[in-house]
Amino acid sequence: MSRFAAFAAAGIVSIAAAASGGCGAGTDGSPGEDPPVGPGQVVVAAAGDFGLEPPAVATLDAIGVADPDLVLGLGDLSYAGPGSEDQFCDLVGSTVGMETPFELISGNHEEDTGGDGRIKSFARCLPDRLGAVGDYGTQYYFDVGRLARFIMISPDLTIDGDYHYYGPDDDGAATPDLEWLLESIDDARASGIEWIVVGMHKNCISVGEYYCDVYQDLFSALIEKRVDLVLTGHDHTYQRSKQINAPRAGCPAVVVDRFDPDCVVNEGDSYEQGAGTAFVVAGVGGTELYPVHPDDPEAGYFVASMGRNTEGNRHGFAALTISSQRLEVQFVASTPGTFVDRFEILAR
Repeated sequence: MSRFAAFAAAGIVSIAAAASGGCGAGTDGSPGEDPPVGPGQVVVAAAGDFGLEPPAVATLDAIGVADPDLVLGLGDLSYAGPGSEDQFCDLVGSTVGMETPFELISGNHEEDTGGDGRIKSFARCLPDRLGAVGDYGTQYYFDVGRLARFIMISPDLTIDGDYHYYGPDDDGAATPDLEWLLESIDDARASGIEWIVVGMHKNCISVGEYYCDVYQDLFSALIEKRVDLVLTGHDHTYQRSKQINAPRAGCPAVVVDRFDPDCVVNEGDSYEQGAGTAFVVAGVGGTELYPVHPDDPEAGYFVASMGRNTEGNRHGFAALTISSQRLEVQFVASTPGTFVDRFEILAR
């Protein structure tokens, strides 16, 4: 049994308990019994690029069996054409269940020109249940007490006519999107929140098929702010970076499409909180996998990668187990194969 499966089988503390330090809640909203794991721990399932085909059903079934406290849907949800929002929401309900918060962010298939439903319609049938601050489905954050802040953004997407760009404007000042992101990070730190996780659909560095669609400025801002973990989909692969940081001695910036070993601060399976940022691509929710390219210029930044041309490839999701002591991430498979990955970020 994997460590994540063991946690799930033990009945991890509910979000309500993690936020309040009190008892969990029953399914009818009534007070539940004290959880078997101490208050202040939360389990999160995260993936993007699902669809409605059997691999996606398998992944959503696996998430339902794991019974996390919440799910992060990292965009590109149905792949089933206009008006397919209810189909996807019904699938989530029949697998994960409607009692588990399924928090969404738009992918390019749900933006104005995406053609597979609109994010606002997905958000109506899978609504926010965690007190989102901002525009749910597009740009928002929610907190799990002081344990973690999850910041969800939509770089390089046009939603309801608004293009979201997290970089400088023509005068060199931060755009409103970037300003909102930076303020959300700073506010979390000022509020004493222990972990900061950013989720978005499109990736930056990758050994998969895509270039940095979110642009260098956003990528650099997340690193400079030392966000603990960045979760993305889009590239239909699983990838996990080393812990990287800049500016630092020998590395003024982590520049896309090249590798600088001076930008790496940790490269094993155990990272240190505050030392840098880790990036995970979890675009393996169910649609067809893309290949990975070990000769990619950015390959030196990655510890693990898996795609269509990888022996033992399989679909699945990233499972986060977060406590005040550590943030652990494990790949949890939903289809046959042999690929595995696990790492942790240890609190200071």
